[in-house]
Amino acid sequence: MFLTRKKSNTTEKDDTSAIIAGMVDRTQATIQFHPDGTIITANQNFLSALGYGLEEIQGKHHSMFVAPELVASNDYKTFWSDLASGKVFSDQFPRVTKAGETIWIQATYAPVEDENGKVVRVVKVASDITARRRALDEIGEGLEELSGGNLTHRVAVSDLPDVGALGKTFNHSLEQLSSSVRTVKQVSSAVGRTAQEISQSAGDLSQRTESQAATLEETAAAIEQLSATVKASAEGAQKVDGIVTEAKTSAERSGEVVSSAIDAMAQIENSSEQISKIIGVIDDIAFQTNLLALNAGVEAARAGEAGRGFAVVASEVRALAQRSADAAGEIKQLIGESNRQVAAGVDLVGKSGEELQQIIKSVATISEHIQDIATGASEQSTALIEINQGVAQLDQVTQQNAAMVEQTSAASQMLTNDACHLTQEVSKFKDGSEGPEPAATARKSAPPASFTDTRPGQEDLPMAQGWDNF
Repeated sequence: MFLTRKKSNTTEKDDTSAIIAGMVDRTQATIQFHPDGTIITANQNFLSALGYGLEEIQGKHHSMFVAPELVASNDYKTFWSDLASGKVFSDQFPRVTKAGETIWIQATYAPVEDENGKVVRVVKVASDITARRRALDEIGEGLEELSGGNLTHRVAVSDLPDVGALGKTFNHSLEQLSSSVRTVKQVSSAVGRTAQEISQSAGDLSQRTESQAATLEETAAAIEQLSATVKASAEGAQKVDGIVTEAKTSAERSGEVVSSAIDAMAQIENSSEQISKIIGVIDDIAFQTNLLALNAGVEAARAGEAGRGFAVVASEVRALAQRSADAAGEIKQLIGESNRQVAAGVDLVGKSGEELQQIIKSVATISEHIQDIATGASEQSTALIEINQGVAQLDQVTQQNAAMVEQTSAASQMLTNDACHLTQEVSKFKDGSEGPEPAATARKSAPPASFTDTRPGQEDLPMAQGWDNF
C-alpha cells in the first residue's frame, strides 16, 4: 500500500511538471545549452524571435546571439563559467537576430544538475521585451532631451498599456511645462523691462533727491543766517525801543520844564507890569514934585531976597524931580521893552511847549511802532527758528530718502541683473517659440514602437548591447 501511494505521488508530480513545461514551451522562448555554451535545442518561440531554424543553431555556441565586442570580454567568459558552477542569472539581455537586429529579452539562465550535483546542461527561459525596452529607451531619450532644455521633443506612444500611459503622461507633462516656461519667459522679460525702468527711474530719483538734499542744505544754511540776522534785528529793535522810551521820558521831562518856564515867564510878565505901574506912580510923584518945586520957585521969586535960599532949594528939588522923572521914564521904557521881550519869550516858550508835545506824541507813536517792530521781529525770529528746525528735519529726512533711494536703485539694479539672469536661464528651454524643430516634429509623428532594420553599429552598442548584466 505504501508503495502504491508513493508511485501515485510521483505520477502526480510528473504530470504537474509536464503541465508547467508545456505552458512554458507555449508562452516562453526556451533554449538549452551544454555547460560550455553549446546549443542543444530551442523551441519555436525562440527560433521565431531570433529568426533562425533549429538546424542553423544546433551544435553552435551561444555567442552567435551576442555582439562580437561582448563575446571577447572577460565578463562573457566568466558568465559561462559561473553557469557551469551552478549559478543562476536573471536579467534583461540584448541579443542579435539572424537579420542583425538587436532585440531585448527578459531571461533566466538556470543550470540543470544530475543526481550527483553536476551541471549537465543550462536552460534559458526568456520573453521578448524589445517593444517595452525600446519604448522605455524612447522615454529615456525624451528625458535626456528634457535635461538639455528641449521642451519640443515628444516621445512615440507605445502600444503597451503601461508604457504607453507613461509616454502620454510624459508628453502631456512637457506640454504643461512648455506652456509654463513660455509664461515664465514672458513674465521674466516683462520683469526685466520693468526692473530696468525702475532702475532708471530710481537713478533719476536718486539724482533729483541728491540735488534736493543739496538745495535743502543750502536753504537751511540761508535760513539759519536769516534767522541770526532777524534775531539781531529783533535785539536791535528792542534796544531802539529802550532808547526811544528814554527819549520819550526825556521829552516829557522837557515838556514839564518848558511848562515851568512858561509859568515863570508869566510871573515875570506880571511882575514887570507891577513894576511898570510902580514906576508910573513914581513918575507921577516926580511930576507933582516938579510942579511943587516950580510953584515954590515962583513963590521964592516973589519973596525976593528972603526967598532966595528957598528958591535955591526949590531949584534943587526941581532938578532932582526932573532927574527922577527922567530915570522913571527910562526905567519905564526898559520895563516896556522887557515886557515885549518877555511876551516874545513866553510866545516862543509856548510854541516850544507845543512842539515838545508834538515831539512827545511822535516819539510815543515811534515807540509804539518800534515796539511792534520788535515784537514782530521777535516773532519772526521764533518762526524762523521753527522753520530752521523744520528745514533741518526735512533735510535729514531728505538725506534718509536719498540713502533709501540709493538702496532702492541698487536693489532695482540687482533685480534687473536677476531678471536678466532668469531670462538667460529660461531661454535655455526650447518651447517652440524659437521656431520649429524638424527632427522633433518628425519624431513626434513617428509610429509607435517600430523596429528598425539596421545592424548594430559601433554607436548603437552602448545602448542596445550594453553588457552590465547578461
